Amino acid sequence: MKRQSLFLALLVLPLLACGGMDVPSEETTSEVEVGSVESQLQPNWASCSGDMDCQSNRCGCNGGTTRVCLPSSAYPKQCANWTACSNDSHCTSNWCGCNGGQVMVCLPNTSYPKYCT
Repeated sequence: MKRQSLFLALLVLPLLACGGMDVPSEETTSEVEVGSVESQLQPNWASCSGDMDCQSNRCGCNGGTTRVCLPSSAYPKQCANWTACSNDSHCTSNWCGCNGGQVMVCLPNTSYPKYCT
């Protein structure tokens, strides 16, 4: 029994004398996780599919046909005609539908039917 105690003392004492072992704290781990999520966010003008993809938390077309990360609310999210959409507010025409097709797009005006096949 004395030999085991002596062995443990010889093993532990040098670690204590050197300041112990480096063990990452939980705070360090969480900071790394937050940083990695932020690094996946897209910068301004990079393509996106939703607000959560962007560093600015704003994805839209700025009146064009391609969804990109917009720098601020000064840039409108609405998309031009024939751009994919999921509701009226995504479109400059405020009219989103299928025009008898299968894909919802921004339609030019209310004379285009919203129904989908």
